[in-house]
Parts: sequence; C-alpha cells; structure tokens
Amino acid sequence: MQSEVLNLLRKGRTMVISTTGETLWSAKVYYALEGGLIFLVEKGSLTLKNLEKNNNVVFTIDFDTPDLFIQGVGKVTVLGEPRDFHKERGTLLYKVPEDTLFVKSGHVLIAKLLPDNIRFSDFRGQPKKTDNKFKPEELTEKKTFRYWRALRPWSFQQSVTSLVFGALLAFQVSFSFRINIFLLLLSAISLVLVHGAFNAYSDYFDFALKTDKPEGMGSAGARVLIDRIIPTSKFLVYTTAVFVVGLAIGIYLIFLRPVIIPYVLIGLVAGVVYGLPKFGWKRIALGDLAVFLAFGPGIFLGSLVLQGGQVGIPQILIAFSLGMIIVAILHGNNWRDIKDDKEAGVKTVAQYLGDRGSMIYYVTLIWISYPLFILAVLLDPRLFPILGALLTIPWAVRLTRIASNSKNMKRNLLDMLTANFTSLHIYFSVIFLIIFLALISYFPSINLP
Repeated sequence: MQSEVLNLLRKGRTMVISTTGETLWSAKVYYALEGGLIFLVEKGSLTLKNLEKNNNVVFTIDFDTPDLFIQGVGKVTVLGEPRDFHKERGTLLYKVPEDTLFVKSGHVLIAKLLPDNIRFSDFRGQPKKTDNKFKPEELTEKKTFRYWRALRPWSFQQSVTSLVFGALLAFQVSFSFRINIFLLLLSAISLVLVHGAFNAYSDYFDFALKTDKPEGMGSAGARVLIDRIIPTSKFLVYTTAVFVVGLAIGIYLIFLRPVIIPYVLIGLVAGVVYGLPKFGWKRIALGDLAVFLAFGPGIFLGSLVLQGGQVGIPQILIAFSLGMIIVAILHGNNWRDIKDDKEAGVKTVAQYLGDRGSMIYYVTLIWISYPLFILAVLLDPRLFPILGALLTIPWAVRLTRIASNSKNMKRNLLDMLTANFTSLHIYFSVIFLIIFLALISYFPSINLP
C-alpha cells in the first residue's frame, strides 16, 4: 500500500493546501517530491503570511476523479529564493515546467511540506482508507538515469519517427523488397546517440556561456548542468563517448549503403554548426535552417534511401513538411525567449520578426504541412496513407488559437505543445502506412491506386 501511495504522489502535479495564520485560506499549487513536497509560494501572499504565523497545513491531492484522493497534515518550511536551492528548484521545474513562468518573475519563494500523516482514500472498488507515514528521504520523484536524461530523450520521438516514416514510405512506394530491420535498428541507434550528443553539447555550450539560466525552459530542459546533477568534466567525456559510438555506427551504415553519404553529411553538418559556441547557427539566427536540414532532408530522406527508396519531388515535399513542423518547435521556444536570448547575445529569427511576425511565421509552419502532404499524394497516389496526418487538424487549430492570443499563458509552452503536435502528425502517417502495408501483406489482391 505504501508503494501505491508513493506512486500516486509521484503521479500527481497539483495539491490544495489550507493554511490558517491571519485567517483561513486555501491555495492550489504545483508540487514535486524532493525530501518532502516542494512548491512555490508567492511573496506577500496571504498563504505566505499564514505560513509565517502558523506553518501547520492541511493538504489534498486528487486525480480528477472523486473516488481516489490523498489528504494529509504537515508542516511547511519556507526555504527561500529558488536560485539558492538547486536540487529542489531543479526537481520542481523538471516535473512542472509551467512553474518556470513564476520563478522567472522573481516574485516567489520555494517551500517544502513535510507530511506528518498521509491518508489514502480509494473508493473505486471496495472502500478503503489507510494512514501512511514516510521518511523525508522516501519522498522523491522517480529518478531518470541522469546520464540518459542528459541526452534529452524526450526529443528523440521526432527524429526516430521521421526515420521510421522514411523507411515505411520506401516500402510503400516499391513493394519489390522488404524493410531491412537490421538497417532500421542500426540507423535508429546511431541517430539516437548522435542526436542525444548534439543535444548535450548544445546544453554544455549554453551553460558555459551562461546563455542558460536556472529558471530557463529552453535547452536547460535536461537541467543536469544548471542544477549541478553531473559535473561538467564528466559531462563532456560522456557526451563525446556517446557521439563517437553513434558516429561509428553511422560510418558502418555508410560502408553498407554508400548512397546515404549526402544525407548523413547534411545531418552531421547541420548538427555541428547548430550548437557551436559563439558562432553556432543557433546564435546567429540560422538555427531554424539547421533544424530544417537535419530533420527533413537529413533524417527522413536518409532513411528512405537507406531502405532502397528513390527521392523524387513527392518525397522532397514530405521532407520539407516534416522539417517545417519541427522548426515550429524551435520557433515556439525562441519566440518565448526573445528577451532572454537578446540579453545573452543570441540572435534568432523570432527576434528579427518581433511578436506579430513570429505569430504569422509560427502559424505558417504549422499549417504548411497539410498542403505539402496533399500535393505529394496528388503527384504520387501511392502515398495516400500519409493523409492520415490530416487527423491532426484539430490540434493545429488549437495551437493557432493559443499563438494568436498574447494573453494566453499556454503561449509560453508552445514549444512543448508543438512537439506533441509534431509527434502526432508523424504518428498518424506512420500508423496509416503500417495498417495499409499489413492489409497488402494479408490481401495481396488489393489494387493500389
């Protein structure tokens, strides 16, 4: 039972705390587990005034259902400024990026709730209530292996799905061969290692040049350097080892399929020039171009050719589409960070376009993928399964509304929301391709368009 309660505490993101000092008051806050329940409290707020007079609190955590919730009592210690508590701040912002908006304002303090008792109520089946006590050291988030986290693995879904998309598309257009699973697995491993190494190198240079700040949401996302989780010396050795292994596998693939050389070079050059210190493309408003080249022509077309596919105008249109919607992720980040990047001496497309221009540019990047996919299918009807991506139009509408409303707080989270949209865009295309290819294998008599 204790383990189930701990897992639920880790799953939750918000809690309601009730305080009484000057008066009775409740507040809903984001939290994370780090030797207690870590949360932010606004300076000058009634919650803070109450805590200063009486640090005993009651708290409730629910899970959007009336038959499962956690209640408890405990004491709160107001630790101080978030910048002074690396571990606590890092754990909270890693779990709840939304809190970055409040940390950046400078109007909050970080606090820790130590529960005296936690009551777990479960009415989903046979009603049960249990009282639980945890030692502070038990109240921790589920730890991601720090060296794996350093590679920013959540970014791999775009690159790996683009790779799979290219392989499946090669098979869809030419049924004279089967997908080489060995080559697909090797290319995926190489891609993940090299992509992760480029992510880590970019983080290192941003940290060393003080482009990243403790309250940052951008490349500080891995937070292993900014929160002192991995020493910089070990970080560089590890990152270089990851890159060398990934590159070695890539060279082996080139030996097997020399035809992929141009696409490997496109991806490698784009990755290298993107994150270089001081003169990297991300710092001179060419980051969008580097990302476009790496994820469009580099990964997608490289995978297509590796599996024996041919590059024509339809395939180039699809590559351009994928490159643009992935650039939209970067632009969402750069748009939000215009002020921070300017202070750090980093130039981006978003800076030159300004707020209004950035909104138009972002919306264009999101929507241009649909006509490009449709045109590709008109030129080659065999590609029709990729139109499954049209199912993501409701998400595109939602993102457009957020981007168009300067008062919408979710505009600050556009990079994460766009990453989810981009993944869905590719997932739907891949799923429809898999379904169609499965039908072809079971019913060979199906007539192709």
